[in-house]
Amino acid sequence: MKTSLKPLLLSAVILPAALLATVISMVFIAFGLRALDTEFEERGLGIVSFLAPAAEYGLISGNRPALDALAFGVLEQRDVVAIAFFDAEVRPLVQSGRLSSTPQATLSEVNSPVILGKEGERMVLAAPVMALPLAIDDLMRDVAALDDTSRIGWTVIELDTRSLERSKQDMWFRTLLVTALALMVTAWLATSLAGRFSDVIARLAGAVDALRAGRLDIVVEEASDIRELRTLQQGFNQMARSISESQATLQARVDEATAQLAHLALHDPLTGLPNRRAFEQALDDAVILSRRAGDRDALCFIDLDRFKIVNDTAGHAAGDELLRQVGELIRKHVRASDHLYRIGGDEFVLILRGCGQEEARKIAENLREAVSTLKFDWEGTAFTIGASIGLVRILGEDKSAADILVAADLACYAAKKGGRNQVHEPVAAADSCD
Repeated sequence: MKTSLKPLLLSAVILPAALLATVISMVFIAFGLRALDTEFEERGLGIVSFLAPAAEYGLISGNRPALDALAFGVLEQRDVVAIAFFDAEVRPLVQSGRLSSTPQATLSEVNSPVILGKEGERMVLAAPVMALPLAIDDLMRDVAALDDTSRIGWTVIELDTRSLERSKQDMWFRTLLVTALALMVTAWLATSLAGRFSDVIARLAGAVDALRAGRLDIVVEEASDIRELRTLQQGFNQMARSISESQATLQARVDEATAQLAHLALHDPLTGLPNRRAFEQALDDAVILSRRAGDRDALCFIDLDRFKIVNDTAGHAAGDELLRQVGELIRKHVRASDHLYRIGGDEFVLILRGCGQEEARKIAENLREAVSTLKFDWEGTAFTIGASIGLVRILGEDKSAADILVAADLACYAAKKGGRNQVHEPVAAADSCD
């Protein structure tokens, strides 16, 4: 119903509406800014938290190439501008990018992933690297003596906060723009809203409270019979969806970075094969399946012969390329159901799934022959290598995963001691269980 009290309505409605719109904007901006800061910090803590266990092997072994490869992968992440690894004496081992500050003085007090502070347009985060217990073999005997919670170093990253500041500025601009538009719409509707206007404001206020309480899925009921009021309600819903979608996008990016770091933690950066940690879990699963279902699996412990000659003669770059070629060669000579791992140095392990005794021995002999016939050429010099293979059955009735790995390691050692480039199967493992 039309009214002639336009001046009164303008003063009675527009003033409270302007105040409420300001409150809504400030709450929206305050919540949004806190959400952006929190998401940015959590993403940084997530990166440095997943980076710490991934750097464990490199810090223990002093493997700078591995740390360099890890740092390179992390620098590909959005906003990461610098990364450094420090040993237990707070000495820098590897650094990629330029750190804005020198954090050694405070690192010794870092026992969990933390934000060390902000330097200009950068945020500095650090996390301790803890030594975790590993199964004993030829490569990691010394590491097994470490205490389960020994702190062996730290990882430090720096994030560029400029994208965060741009997001905040964009939020300010969008919020102010929407608020201005809402006030313009409110002024245009003031003369016709009258008593019904208070109901709309009450619903909007309730939605603001819910938004401030963290309910990003809040939706205002679009039930007004006035087109302009429905427009205002739809505008609020659009703003709420925008915040919800922004948070979902940020979370998706954090999840993606987390997945990439988790992949690095379970894969060898040189060959791309699953690493020792992934192998230990797979071996545990194979032992459990053997106990439950009587699955017939076998384990091949592969140690390359004459690999040291390539490293000493042609350098580590040649050795790395040879390891990559050997990994590809082995993968081409095993079944799709089998799983290959590089557990360190020139040592590989192969889990043969559902494999009988004779078939396992045949696969191992084929691998040995394939490796021994590999012609590796490096800068005009040809090298040949061999493979000493220890072959054992995965029988979990009375043996643990550690026992089986030790047996395979000893079998490989016997193959080397017996003349190298051969497959050795312990007598106990040779008994047929097909």
